[in-house]
Parts: sequence; structure tokens; C-alpha cells
Amino acid sequence: MEGDDPEAMHKQMAATLEECVLEIHRIQNQARKSGKPERARWPMIVFRSPKGWTGPKEVDGHKVEGFWRAHQVPLSGMHDNPAHLKQLEKWMRSYKPEELFDKRGQLRPELKALALKVLAA
Repeated sequence: MEGDDPEAMHKQMAATLEECVLEIHRIQNQARKSGKPERARWPMIVFRSPKGWTGPKEVDGHKVEGFWRAHQVPLSGMHDNPAHLKQLEKWMRSYKPEELFDKRGQLRPELKALALKVLAA
């Protein structure tokens, strides 16, 4: 997988993960039915995206995404730099935490149930 558009990559990653889970289940079922110990060839995902692709694209006029600065802490001095604090808040809110956690900061029950369902499969 390769790309730089987060929405398209999320869809592609979801489809790829689904394929991998189905392949893992197929391998497991085949091993259980045959009773023969064999070394499985598990699926592998190679994911390539620009470094720092979901963070700030630019900080203080300097390119961050896909650049060496993405390997650093892109924002610093939160107490002394209100502009950096505002950028950090925008960045963190882009992950839509209100869709993942309730008002107490707990993982939403419907998401927890999904994780448990996958583990039980």
C-alpha cells in the first residue's frame, strides 16, 4: 500500500486488513481440519506514507510533512508559543477523539465491543 491521501488510504487499509483477517482465518481453519503441522505463510502488509502525514504540514513557515523535520518534535514551546498550542490542538482534534471516547475519556462501548469481537473470532 502506498499513498498520501489519508481518506483513500484509510479505505484501502480497511480493505487490506479485512483480506488479511480472512486469510488468517482460512489458514487456521485449514490447519485445524488437516491436523498436519505446517509453517504458515502469514499475510504481511507493507505500508508506505509520507512521514508525518497526519500532522501539521508546516510549522513557522518550515515544511514538516514528508521532510526531515517530521522526524523531530514538530511543535514545541507550548507554554511560550500560543500559535504552536493552537496548531497542536487542531492536530489532535483532527483525530476526532469525541467519536472514540465518551465524556469521561473511556473508549466508547460499541468500539470496545468491536475489538472484543475481533479477538474472539
